[in-house]
Amino acid sequence: MHKFFPFLILLSLIVSITHGCFLTVPWSVYVLSNIPGDIVAHIKSGDDDLGNHTIPFKENYNWSFCSRGDHRTLFYAYFWWGSKFQTLDLFNKELENHCSLNKAGRQHCYWWVRPDGFFVSPLNNTFSDFYWKFIKPWG
Repeated sequence: MHKFFPFLILLSLIVSITHGCFLTVPWSVYVLSNIPGDIVAHIKSGDDDLGNHTIPFKENYNWSFCSRGDHRTLFYAYFWWGSKFQTLDLFNKELENHCSLNKAGRQHCYWWVRPDGFFVSPLNNTFSDFYWKFIKPWG
């Protein structure tokens, strides 16, 4: 039994690392569309290609991940809306600082894609422009 106990501790540590954010912050990123019709987003990181996603008007695409402890997590995307195109970082160190609410647990970063461009906020409040920071216009 005494030899079995360290094995259980090691096993629980491995499970928490592979299925949770061990010593890092869990994040969820949302891309909300306020574009009449559909937009297409191809989202990637250095480790993951999340693929192409068609996001209809008033709908969203979201994903979750564990940030790196060194604040070097990067997700970026290519966006298409009809003949318009734009590239954009959706999560990096600067955006992590902007979206972080200095609270324990899962953090959120919301992107609001509108005809006039791309806006980011730590809060999902599309009823007011107050919380939204303009990042980039459509190209």
